[in-house]
Amino acid sequence: MNKTFLALALTAFASSSFAYNTQLDAGFTYFDHDNDWIDSHGLFEAKGTYYLAPVETKTAPLNEAAFLGHNSNVYAKYSYQYWNSEDYYDEYDIGVGIAKDETDTHKISAGVEYYLDQIYLNGEIGFGRQKDKYQVQFDDFTYNEKNDYDVTLYRAMVGFMPLTNLLLAAGIDGYKGDGDDKDNALALRAKYVAPIGQDGQFINLEADGTFGDLDTITLGADYYFDQTFSIGAAYNKQDDGDFDTDSFAVRTKYFINPSLAVGGAVGFGDDVQNLNLNATFRF
Repeated sequence: MNKTFLALALTAFASSSFAYNTQLDAGFTYFDHDNDWIDSHGLFEAKGTYYLAPVETKTAPLNEAAFLGHNSNVYAKYSYQYWNSEDYYDEYDIGVGIAKDETDTHKISAGVEYYLDQIYLNGEIGFGRQKDKYQVQFDDFTYNEKNDYDVTLYRAMVGFMPLTNLLLAAGIDGYKGDGDDKDNALALRAKYVAPIGQDGQFINLEADGTFGDLDTITLGADYYFDQTFSIGAAYNKQDDGDFDTDSFAVRTKYFINPSLAVGGAVGFGDDVQNLNLNATFRF
């Protein structure tokens, strides 16, 4: 009797609409550079989102439920990135030493997304600190040099939704660092989610860009086979006027159940490859 009741309850849970107010996302990306200079390079990212009204999953892709439901929310993000060089030889007036570079970057930010009928508002502010450490070891002594760099980040966007599942937004994406280091870039965003056919399949198309001292363009597309599983691709280009880089990634996400998902991506860029693993938890 108890086993029968449990089976019926699980079946009902799996087939019924699921609602949640909180979402936690976390992921780690490891970069493999095609040179003998960089020893290790990794990035950890985490985000917590609280929705002001419960998000109903219904029959749309679970990964797009909040966007399709126009669910206003507040969120907080944290990222940590590290970069370490191999040991190399550096020459000074007093001789040649074995040198090593290390960089650690921490960023934290908070923001809000608000939907008012067809109007979309997004504001975010954050702070970052980068620490660089340079060390040279000679036979009889060690030389150390450390530098800290602080930055304030901010973003403000206003958007319009001419269709229920189409967002067009523009605004400013800027930062203010130590000294006179600053930039206010034009930010553009577009996102469109639409059903394909009658079998519960969807497509997601998105584009993001910032245009200032550094121009960045990201294009992405995902195909949802059903509510739970998607495969997609993304392209990123960065250009600072002197150098430009391109990268391409293949990504996927799978919801084990309405409250838990796992995902991954494999990226290929100019002399670098990366692997990302991530997870999502909702309650």
